[in-house]
Amino acid sequence: MMKDEYLGVFIDESREAIQRMNEILLDVEKNPENMEAINELFRLLHTLKGMAGTMEFNTMMTLCHRMENVLDEIRNGRMRLTEDIIDKLFKGADILDQMLDRIIDEGTDELIGVDVDGLIGHFESILNKSSMNNKKEKEEEEREKEREKEEKKEESEVIPIEITDELIHVAKEAKERGYRVFYIKVFLKEGAQLKSARIYLVLHKIEDMGGEILRTNPSIEEIEEEKFEWDVDLLIVAKQNSEKLSKALSSVSDIEKVIIREIDPEEIKKQQERKEESDKVEKAVKKSIPQESTSTVSSDYDKQRRKLSQTVRVDIEKLDTLMNLMGELVIARSRIVETLKKYSIKEIDESLAQLSRITLDLQNIVMKIRMVPIAYVFNRFPRMVRDLAKQMNKEVNFIIEGEDTELDRTFVEEIGDPILHLLRNAIDHGIESKEERIAKGKPPVGTIILSARHEGNNVVIEVSDDGRGLDRERIAKRAIERGLIDEARAATLPDEEIFQLIFLPGFSTRDQVTQVSGRGVGMDVVKNVVENLKGSVSIESQKDKGTKVTIRLPLTLAIIQALLVKVNSLVYAIPIASIDSTLKITKDDIQVVQDQEVVVIRREVIPIIKLWETLQIPHDVESESMNVVIVRVGNKKYGVVVDTLIGQDDIVIKSLGKLFRDVKEFSGGAVLGDGSIALILDVTNLTE
Repeated sequence: MMKDEYLGVFIDESREAIQRMNEILLDVEKNPENMEAINELFRLLHTLKGMAGTMEFNTMMTLCHRMENVLDEIRNGRMRLTEDIIDKLFKGADILDQMLDRIIDEGTDELIGVDVDGLIGHFESILNKSSMNNKKEKEEEEREKEREKEEKKEESEVIPIEITDELIHVAKEAKERGYRVFYIKVFLKEGAQLKSARIYLVLHKIEDMGGEILRTNPSIEEIEEEKFEWDVDLLIVAKQNSEKLSKALSSVSDIEKVIIREIDPEEIKKQQERKEESDKVEKAVKKSIPQESTSTVSSDYDKQRRKLSQTVRVDIEKLDTLMNLMGELVIARSRIVETLKKYSIKEIDESLAQLSRITLDLQNIVMKIRMVPIAYVFNRFPRMVRDLAKQMNKEVNFIIEGEDTELDRTFVEEIGDPILHLLRNAIDHGIESKEERIAKGKPPVGTIILSARHEGNNVVIEVSDDGRGLDRERIAKRAIERGLIDEARAATLPDEEIFQLIFLPGFSTRDQVTQVSGRGVGMDVVKNVVENLKGSVSIESQKDKGTKVTIRLPLTLAIIQALLVKVNSLVYAIPIASIDSTLKITKDDIQVVQDQEVVVIRREVIPIIKLWETLQIPHDVESESMNVVIVRVGNKKYGVVVDTLIGQDDIVIKSLGKLFRDVKEFSGGAVLGDGSIALILDVTNLTE
């Protein structure tokens, strides 16, 4: 029962630890001498091993233990970190992740069809090849115990004197004058008389040697009152070395032992901060999983864990229910507003204004609850890029920007696969081989940038590379072969429209199918998923310069601001995020270019769409003056002509259901304040 109770906490903590392991391994692969990273990796495995043991997942515990042992040999200088070991550690992280999936699905860490024993055996053989591991099993156990003692010793090395910025400043000035900073622990013999007098003799000895006492633990007042047991901690500066200091202080009567360590106060302060945060994490984990084996982790991971411990995990269904209730509240508020427009009661107007403010604040908070950093999606890609580049014998510098950008939780679940396809295409199609890049005068290492940012009411995700770019002629030729366009049209189409052809189902310029691409699937998946999320995707490319694919998504799919418009007596909603501007035109403003009606606004030619014609609505004779809503679709603008502009309102998007799945012109419906229904226009599909 207890195991089931803490299973969710174990899975969440383990998933975060494995993700962090992958991030560290990528860093270590670039810089194998980074011992701080190797130590952090060791501690993560140590913690994961302890949690797995507590939850009785013994195979996972064994694998973690073997990986931990290998890292222990490396961090202690008894083994060199090789490419093979890094690959096997990556493999171990993958299997741990698969074990978690198996635990979620089946409640067991036993994997089917995966040679876990083989990997464990490989780690054992690595250990056996190490000169320090060719001893008997008993000696290995003794070394394990020694290592545990060493860990405790490392934890205890954080000195018990608080290091302040003032102390660091004093220490720096002392160093400039040729002094050294020492931490000293003085042990008195048990039963010694006049304890405070003995410690004062030690302090005078230091001052006689030209040293200076910076701080004591306990304080000077407590030493005077003998409010301490048999040891005292000192922080001093002196010009003598530790050996001379030790000899001088040990000569004081009733001093049993003196420990002296030269220190860097700034580093000690960092250790103290890490220890403080680690203790908080350990307490939180112990509360979640009783008797769990934990160890101190490094500052970066510590801060992440500390931040997570201050959050509350909420069931997704509860979050969706809250969002639905919020939507109903917005609808109810709109209906009340519409009803009370018939009356002029000051008291009600004031109360209604307050209700509107509260509803808006509540709406914003609920929206923010749904928002999560896009790092949840982005963090899975560095490992994939590394593996794929290695598989294809290419060198890639992968850069992630804007991972703190927040987007709706719904998008996080859906947008991962499209980005994955784009990155795979960038590596396979975009980035050239090292030899080809050198021949073109490019750096041998290709660059792929994955970025995210907020732009108005949209989240913009970009995947760009400095590779070979798209081949317009090749794409056009393949499109002509498939009968998608004729040669005459291909010659007149701008690059952007030619590039859009790669989003068609089954379209591929690859003559040979590879494990990565060439099957004609991928880019159409990107377009379909993005458009299902009410977003848009566009491509910019220059031959031999590179390609940039831009995805634009609305901030949320739940409650949006929209402009209500009317055609005849029918009301439609256009999302504000898609609108550039509104204006009035006359019939004389409309021109015809290549059989397309357009208007010229500020020297910009904008095609216009008469909504009643597109939706095939019977319409009276057009008036001389027309209302136009200028909408943005990717990098283009279109003018949607309507009869009346009603005004802006908050609307709750309601699905039209499976029956209207193929009606691409509408993205949903909304209940208005007067109880009527407004269909929400999907401007992306409306303009195609």
